[in-house]
Amino acid sequence: MLGINLGNKKASEMEKILTEKFSGLKKIEIIWGTSKWEIDPKQIDLEYNVPASVARVMGTRGWTSVEPVFSIDENKINELVTEISGQVNIPTREPDVTLQDGMVMVGKGENGQEVDERDLMTKIRKSIAWADNLPIQLLVKILNPRLSDTQASDLKMRGERLLNKKMVIKKDSSSWEISPEQTLAWIDPFTANGWKKSLIETWVEELAVTFDQPAQNALFRFVDTAKKVEEFKPAKTGQKIKQDELINSMIDNLTNLEKGDNKEIDLEIPIEKTEPTITNSQVNTLGIKEIVGKGESDYSGSIVNRIYNMKKAAEDMNGVLVAPGEIFSFNKYVGDISAAGGYKQAYVIKEGKTILGDGGGVCQVSTTLFRAALAAGLPIEERTAHAYRVHYYENDSQPGIDATIFTPSVDLKFRNDTSAYILIQSRVDETKNKLYFDLYGTSDGRKVEMSKVRLWDSTPPPPDLYQDDPSIPSGQVRQVDWAAWGVKTAFDWKVTRGNEVLQQRTFYSNFRPWQAIYLRGTK
Repeated sequence: MLGINLGNKKASEMEKILTEKFSGLKKIEIIWGTSKWEIDPKQIDLEYNVPASVARVMGTRGWTSVEPVFSIDENKINELVTEISGQVNIPTREPDVTLQDGMVMVGKGENGQEVDERDLMTKIRKSIAWADNLPIQLLVKILNPRLSDTQASDLKMRGERLLNKKMVIKKDSSSWEISPEQTLAWIDPFTANGWKKSLIETWVEELAVTFDQPAQNALFRFVDTAKKVEEFKPAKTGQKIKQDELINSMIDNLTNLEKGDNKEIDLEIPIEKTEPTITNSQVNTLGIKEIVGKGESDYSGSIVNRIYNMKKAAEDMNGVLVAPGEIFSFNKYVGDISAAGGYKQAYVIKEGKTILGDGGGVCQVSTTLFRAALAAGLPIEERTAHAYRVHYYENDSQPGIDATIFTPSVDLKFRNDTSAYILIQSRVDETKNKLYFDLYGTSDGRKVEMSKVRLWDSTPPPPDLYQDDPSIPSGQVRQVDWAAWGVKTAFDWKVTRGNEVLQQRTFYSNFRPWQAIYLRGTK
């Protein structure tokens, strides 16, 4: 052990020798050229276990080859190695081929360097095991992407053979032209096929974003008067690019374009059809027979754009089917809550201020759907309360029966644990300023009990806040938020079927106090 012959020594003698040896390790020194790093054993929480080391020696033949027992903080040593690497590593600069003023230009690239972290970790552990202060030589690997003059000349010739040539990707009446500049950027001097496949893959993936059309399930509605489900939007077959096939075909034809005499190669996009999971013919096999849950909320006081956003999001949920065992995600169906997604600006809270932002009002929809799922006794997989009390949700309800969403991180999710599909239907009553969600399926006899909301730790709101707004004429004041007391709330929810308890939980909310906010015109 440690190059020390501990043969014929008593345990007490060994402990004395090892304690003295271990205390001699003052630092771990790493050098590379003129650079030097020092690791204090305390930085990595190094601790030698002398009694365990002695026991290992006494239980092993060949005492001089036995390593001591020690412990270190793996996270700390990894951080130190990463820090050293960050000071030494130099990324390579890949060779490139570009077109400048009609001429092919070749950049040879630059070599890089990289610390061999595995070798360094091994040497550090060896230094600890031997408890010596000998410096560790840092092993740095040279990375070699730089082209030789011959390679650069060959690459230039390849680029020149592609000048004034192009590839056209086609499908029906649409086409996408691969320009010479793009083709040159894809040339790879190091791979067997001669092309940068990863860049071609990225191009095809971006094409698929605009080209692919997902299949659309048939949408249904339950007609109360007829007591049956009817289709109101037929299923639609989708299509998507066979990406692997297109990528391989592009690589093959780029090679043909380079080596052949053709100035243009046209390539047809290979596609495959995608079928909807729910078709029109399934209308009578879904098990949708009756209403199983209702939710409602009062949106009185909302501005026009907020109502528009609410109706749009509610329509996105209308007709959605949730299969048995499926977890419904609100964010999946509401999509992109932005101007690009068709939403208008309404007042939202951001960074402690009330401002105009895309999608204000969507949480009215998630809150109402949350109430419907509760009433249906469906397991709530994910729900987040608002940070403060929003008066819209207390127009017809106690505080705390709400659910906020913020795509993509904050979601509302519930699970269909029944044996039939759940059909979601939304409707808006503009005369009563009411939003409704009706959930249809097959009742399995479950019953739902909800307690009254409990309130505690009330906190008064801060003083009113006035914010200057250049979009409002000078002299006008517009209230956009209302004072709300902070409070903690809870309500109990229990779902039973006969003597069986299906769900039982308490929903908590912790609302912080909120001030009334007024916008003061400065226009």
